[in-house]
Formats: sequence, C-alpha cells, structure tokens
Amino acid sequence: MSKYMKNSYRFGTIATIIAMAVMLGIPAIISTYFGIWPDLNSVFKVAGSLLALYVPIAVSEQLSLVPITGTTAYLNSITGNVMNIKFPCYLSALETAEAQPGTELADVMGMIAVTVSGMVTMVVIALGVLLLVPLEPVLTSEPVRVATSYILPALYGSMGISAFISRSAGAYSVPRKPLIAIINLVLVFAFIMVVGPIKNTGIAMIIMLVFSMLMSYALYKANIIKMEKEEK
Repeated sequence: MSKYMKNSYRFGTIATIIAMAVMLGIPAIISTYFGIWPDLNSVFKVAGSLLALYVPIAVSEQLSLVPITGTTAYLNSITGNVMNIKFPCYLSALETAEAQPGTELADVMGMIAVTVSGMVTMVVIALGVLLLVPLEPVLTSEPVRVATSYILPALYGSMGISAFISRSAGAYSVPRKPLIAIINLVLVFAFIMVVGPIKNTGIAMIIMLVFSMLMSYALYKANIIKMEKEEK
C-alpha cells in the first residue's frame, strides 16, 4: 500500500472520529450543562419513524458506495450530500481521468473532485445567505419555482442513465451490462403497479442491491453476461 493510501486511511479515520465527537459532543455538553437531557422514550417516539427511514438508506449507501468511492468515503460521510453532489462529481472525475474504481488513481482524482465540490458547495451556500434578500423576487418567481421542482428528477435521471449506457466494470468490458439495469427497472415498476408505492426507500435499496448482485452472478454463470478484458 502506498504512502498516500496509508495516510488517507489514517487521516480519514481521525477526521471521522473528530467529526463524530463534535456532532455528538456539543449536544451532550449542552444537555449536561443545562440539565436538559431528553427522555429516551420521547426520543424514540419522535425519531423512530425517521430512524426507520434513514438507517436503511445509510446502510445501503455504505454497502453500495464505499467499494466504489474508496477513501473518499471518509469525506463523503463527513460532508454529506453524497448521492446528489459528491458521488456524481466522483464519477465525473473518474471518467475524465479514465481511472478504474479501486485504483490509487481513482482515489486521488476522486478525492480532489469531492474536496473541490465541498468547497464550491460552501461558497454557494455563503453567497446564497448573503444574497437571499436581494434575490428574493427572483427566487420566489413562478419560473424559478417550477424549475426547482425538476432539479432532483433531472439529477437522478442523469445518474441513472449511466446504468443503461455504461458497459465498463473495472478493468473489464461487459457488453450486456445494461440488461441488469433494465431488469431492475422493470421489477421496481412492476412492484409499484401491483403492490403500491415504495414507502421505505432504504430497505428497498438494500433488497435491490442484494438482488442485483445475485442476478448478475446468475446471468454470468448462465453465460448470458460475459466479461471481456479491456485492452489499454
């Protein structure tokens, strides 16, 4: 393991511990100082539904993203906005650098992209706070209101389309790789049409993650999906 990778793991672990200490320590200190620790029953009563929703999402993100993002997962976990900002930036950097996930080049380029995206996010937020009042007529206008309602669909659509056109799998080329995404899409739509809307997205992500792995393995063993070594 190179010095860069060792330092990334070491400083990433330290930064994660510090971030957790700050996020959990400050409320703990305030609660202790003022004697306002909440009752556990009240906490679980209020946060139970949120935990049921976000814990599976967090678990599914870690299982699916960490093997791809490598050491940038440390920074992703600390700064947040992974799926809608950090992960797309990471994938764009890898595509530009023609780096394969899991390699040191991918870690370096991904770390640069994620770090810069975090800096840009902070600058945009700061500008938004400073210009909130002057730009209020524009931000509250009907065209902007309508446009903002399409931001997330456009973002996830652009991320999802890569699953239907990408034929790369690390150092291999998989000509029929989009077949996996098509089968998943059909199954999800069939579930929604027959059973109803998916209420717990996190659990659904974990189920589909496991199913995709098993289905990919089955298609590979059945010789329906073939892997070809890419020549550089």
